[in-house]
Amino acid sequence: MSAAGGGPAGVAVEEWKTLALGVVGGLAGIYIAAIGINPIISSVFAALAGLCAIVWGSDAIRSVASYGLGTGVPSIGYMSLSVGVIGAMAGLAVGLAIGIPLLGPVVSLVVAALIGFIIAFIGKKIVGMKIPVLEKGTAQLAGAAGLSILGFSSVIAGGLNIGDITTNVVASGVIGLLFIMNTMAIQHPFNACLGPNEDQVRTLKLSVACGFLAMTIVGMITTIYAFVGTTSLAAGAAVTLIGLVGWFVYFRAFVSASYDAAASVKWAGLWPKQEEQ
Repeated sequence: MSAAGGGPAGVAVEEWKTLALGVVGGLAGIYIAAIGINPIISSVFAALAGLCAIVWGSDAIRSVASYGLGTGVPSIGYMSLSVGVIGAMAGLAVGLAIGIPLLGPVVSLVVAALIGFIIAFIGKKIVGMKIPVLEKGTAQLAGAAGLSILGFSSVIAGGLNIGDITTNVVASGVIGLLFIMNTMAIQHPFNACLGPNEDQVRTLKLSVACGFLAMTIVGMITTIYAFVGTTSLAAGAAVTLIGLVGWFVYFRAFVSASYDAAASVKWAGLWPKQEEQ
């Protein structure tokens, strides 16, 4: 049971589990992609890294936003993705500057989380927002945003090279799409499910479905780039197919969970029977 509108959200899946999924799964997927075993494996793991980060971010936003009425969910989502974009690019730039490009993803995570923490600290201590988990939750949300941007950018650019990401993702304007799409994927699940009957497991099912849907779009973009020779057509097709299958499975699971929750209310005898005229 979520206390959206006034307190901490109920927990069925412990926080450290979603954090580990986002950090370990996100970084592992990005680094597997960076190794470059082959285009298909690299692209799929980079896309899954973005998915893991989205699920982590969705749970983090649930933790923070449960203290409000839900009106701040999109706001903190877009703010955190802004930080995520900055963190992702800053991390890659630092890695390149010190001559260790593979250090970039870790630096991206740290920079994004640190900026998120500072923003939350200002919001709590200066603005006066009375949310006990604000600093921790915003730091996690910003870190998840950074990894989600980095994972999907690696798919579209065909690798972790900052030059390719700058050309194929930033300069092309695709970064704008990722900004909006990843924000929606992270903030939509709790925004759609919040209320007195909100359930973490059901919300996370929708989160995974949103992540796979975003993965599908990334796969389509990669496929388009393949026709101009910057990415692999097979890689784009693989990411698109896995995204579609994953979306279908998890969205169906979410709908089923929603029907189960609705049935538990309907069968409680709250609505009187209507007599036939």
